[in-house]
Amino acid sequence: MKRIIFLLMLVILGNNLFSQAGSVLKFIFVPHPRSEDQVNQNVYSGLSKIEFKKYDVIMLGGDITYSTSKDSATLAYCNSIFNISSPNTLWSFGNHDVQSGHRSLIKKFTGRESYYSYYRNGITFLVLDTELNAVSFSRTFILGDQLQMVKDVCDSIKESKYLVLLHSRYIWMINNDYFKTKLTDSIAASSRSMDTTNFYSDIYPLLQNVKNKGVKVLVFGGDKSKINIIYSPEDSITFYAARMAVDLPDSLNNVIVIDYNQQNNDLKCNYVPLTQMVTSVKEESNQLPEKFVLNQNYPNPFNPNTVISYQLAVNSKITLKIFNTLGEEIETLADEYQIAGFHTSLFTINSSLPSGIYFYVLNVNGQRISKKMCLLK
Repeated sequence: MKRIIFLLMLVILGNNLFSQAGSVLKFIFVPHPRSEDQVNQNVYSGLSKIEFKKYDVIMLGGDITYSTSKDSATLAYCNSIFNISSPNTLWSFGNHDVQSGHRSLIKKFTGRESYYSYYRNGITFLVLDTELNAVSFSRTFILGDQLQMVKDVCDSIKESKYLVLLHSRYIWMINNDYFKTKLTDSIAASSRSMDTTNFYSDIYPLLQNVKNKGVKVLVFGGDKSKINIIYSPEDSITFYAARMAVDLPDSLNNVIVIDYNQQNNDLKCNYVPLTQMVTSVKEESNQLPEKFVLNQNYPNPFNPNTVISYQLAVNSKITLKIFNTLGEEIETLADEYQIAGFHTSLFTINSSLPSGIYFYVLNVNGQRISKKMCLLK
């Protein structure tokens, strides 16, 4: 009898150990993979050496190659890198994916329509096709059955902790005063020229309703960008874009690596330079940082948001706080136990906070490091 009880305890403990070990999933968002190679139809060289099979979910922001659906050989090449035939690879079409090609060929490889929803581990993903009802590079709409899909998902969502919206064209930048004044030449000309969309009239209210249900909403936009963007207006829906342009070095181009802890439903988005991604593939033993590091916030000066990133060499109890020049605490951004790796935190000012110098202080297991930043209204 004791032997049976002992064996049962081993099984229970074993199950717990396995559930703990697999509690953190890793996703990756690749904003704009294509190169300018119109002959060989390659992805950007800085991405080609990343071992994408390590990630539980791959999110592609569109434009995999210069003419992705040109022929079966090109799609087979894309499949060899991103495994586009897998349900865990989510692909939002860009204009280079569907121009000079045909959607039926893509569907043959993926087995899916160009827009769809996908559920995994407490997260609902919505993948949009912003090319489907686009008019040149001036207008883009989500209409008909695609809009109905968004409505149905947003109306019925219950069990999910997060809703992740993935699309290519920067539909949330159109007629948005914040981006008009900030981006100038930072995004692709095709995105800058767009002036009409139904995002704010039809999609945005649905996302707000989801947020009001207690489901966190994250929106990832593809297309070419020369800056990293993390933007969260007052309703706390957060928008992401990552810097990826072929005329920039790998040290400046980024993917977003997402750590999702299923134990506490914590999801963190980390901007990671391509040079670091390639190093992590070649040097498995050096994947984690050797010490804790606090990076300079970006952008700086800032208004109203800035991103603070840091690295933890080991699992640690951390606090991240904002202070003014008088030493008065303004806000606590994090006060929790975090796993080793790369982390980011978004600081959004309240309207009463004046322009000036502020300090952000990271405390890791009793060790403190601080940097200053500038709020400029």
